[in-house]
Amino acid sequence: MNDDLRLGDALRREADAHAVGPAPVDAVLRRGRAARTRRRAAVAGAATVTAALAVLAYAGVDGTHVSPSPAPPATAPAPSASTGRPGVRTLQPYEVAGIGHGQKMVLLPEGEQNYVVQDGDIQQAVAAARQLPGDNIRPDSVSGGLSSGEGLVHGAFRTDSPPARIVIRVADKEYEAGVLSLRGEPDWGTYYAFPGPEVMQKGYTVTVYAADGSVLVQDRFNAT
Repeated sequence: MNDDLRLGDALRREADAHAVGPAPVDAVLRRGRAARTRRRAAVAGAATVTAALAVLAYAGVDGTHVSPSPAPPATAPAPSASTGRPGVRTLQPYEVAGIGHGQKMVLLPEGEQNYVVQDGDIQQAVAAARQLPGDNIRPDSVSGGLSSGEGLVHGAFRTDSPPARIVIRVADKEYEAGVLSLRGEPDWGTYYAFPGPEVMQKGYTVTVYAADGSVLVQDRFNAT
């Protein structure tokens, strides 16, 4: 046997002594599963941290609940002077009260049941009325007056109990009158209504009601 053949035999014997086994498939699969498990755990952990940060951001640094600040309430308008009786306005002495149709009314502390009603500039009439005695009506009674231009009915009342409302009746129609009182003098005041021109021909009746609905005063004023 030549040298080449002897070398070949030696190599085959060495190869047979170190047999090659099957490919390590199972081991490779196990390593792959372990890697995927580690990746899922890492993703879950990141999601948990993100959720925790979101909760902290909503709860606030100190852990207390943080909710949106409510809108500030609308500013309420300042209440007008009132006696606590529906339809009754309380005025300061010489305060000018607009009563509609360009007409104005002022109650004066001088005299008895003293007031002025007119359109336009009323100050000159008020200055003159300060020297007058007023209507000076008896207790539990009303006075009456008419202004033909606007069909305005007006007058003063004097009652022991403050009225809750005053109604003007013209023929078969009723009109709720506006009522003014003077601060500090609750036993008298004025009323006004605009029933229209027909009052000049038909006259009117004034009824003053108490808070319980009873009639304090009623009087009839004929057409002029």
